[in-house]
Parts: sequence; C-alpha cells; structure tokens
Amino acid sequence: MPEKVPSDYIKTIYVVNDKTAEEIKQKISHRISVVTEPKMFFSNPLIVQLAQNFSVFKGDMFFSKMHTLTISVNIVGIMGKGLASRAKYQFPDVYVRYQDLCRMKILRMGRPYLYKKETSLDYILADESETLKNDNGATWFLLFPTKRHWRENADLTAIEQGMQWLKTKYKEEKIESLAIPALGCGLGKLDWKDVGPMLCKYLITFDIPIQLYIPSERKIPEEYLKKEFLLRLV
Repeated sequence: MPEKVPSDYIKTIYVVNDKTAEEIKQKISHRISVVTEPKMFFSNPLIVQLAQNFSVFKGDMFFSKMHTLTISVNIVGIMGKGLASRAKYQFPDVYVRYQDLCRMKILRMGRPYLYKKETSLDYILADESETLKNDNGATWFLLFPTKRHWRENADLTAIEQGMQWLKTKYKEEKIESLAIPALGCGLGKLDWKDVGPMLCKYLITFDIPIQLYIPSERKIPEEYLKKEFLLRLV
C-alpha cells in the first residue's frame, strides 16, 4: 500500500503461514521483518499438504473458510457433545433441521444430509452483521452420521459408506469446498490411524478445495500424519 502507508513506517508484517511469508519476503525490502503468526488471524496451522487442493489441518474447523462444514452426528436427534454440541448452540437452525431429519427417519447411516443455508458463517458470527455485505457466500453444513445412538461407538463401515455417497454426490450437490473433521475419532472412539487413510482415499479424488482436521482430543504420532501414511490406501 505505498500510496497509503509509506514503507518507512512499516517495521514488521505478520502473516498467516510460511508460504505467504516467503512470497512477501521476495517482494519487499529486507529491512522489514516478516513474522508467521497464524493465531493472529484465527487460522488453523497446516499439518501436511497432500495435494494441490487437499490439506490436513489442526485446530478449530469453524474458523475454516470452506463453503461446506461437516458435522458428525448420530441418527437419534441428540447433539450432546463435541462438534455437534458446538453446532447446536452456535447454529440453532442447523439443530432444528437435524432434529426434523431424525424425527422423519430421513437421516440414516451411510447417507449424509446437506443443509444448504442461505447465509454465510462470517455474517452469522459478526458482532455487527449489519455492517457486512455477506459477500463471502452461504455456508452449508453436511450432517454426517457416524453412529446410530449417542451412547455407541462410531461405525467405521458406515462412515466409509457415507464417504462413498459424498464422492458420488458432491458435484451434483454443488459443494464448492469442504472442511471435514476426523469422523468418529473423538467421542466415537475410532483411531486416527484407521480413519485418516480411509478418509484420504476418498478426499484425494475430489477436485475441490478440501481441509481435513485431525482429532483434537489426543496427540497423534508424527508417523500417522505423514503423506506416505495417509495416502497408503490410494
């Protein structure tokens, strides 16, 4: 912004990731410090990039800028803990739709449901939403069943069936980009070393931007986060 802020007044530039830092360093004077500080931007740290449009992240999926956010659910209408509970209180209309789907027996194992909201997540979360133009588009929610009852463990076979459905339907449903958690790995008690490669086997074939979020409940060994391990089923 040389026409707005003279470069002599700039001492430090903070950026969201190392890639951006390198790009900026190539364009500016060496006397200006470039610091990578993702927390300043409510951004999630990149763990590994598996393809041009597919990366694995750590952090809060709700800070993602992806078009569609995936919420793992049961099919009895209870959003008690985890991401589902977060969605229940932060997006009450999603919870109402979810309960209706369960009540009408529409939501079932192996068959996720796409809730196409008409308002962007930025617009919903803003303190003064009237000042926004809602230019970022609508945020959609993919309700993804991982277990039948909230007391049960997640069903890996049903999760894979849901991924098969998603692979065949994402273009038809016009999903532009997707953020997805490690389905069943939290309260569902599945292991990332089993779930991660299975999810990657399907997600690597999508031709839209994908962000996969690792479990936050426990530390994942480094060997299970390497590209070679996650793509071993591809």
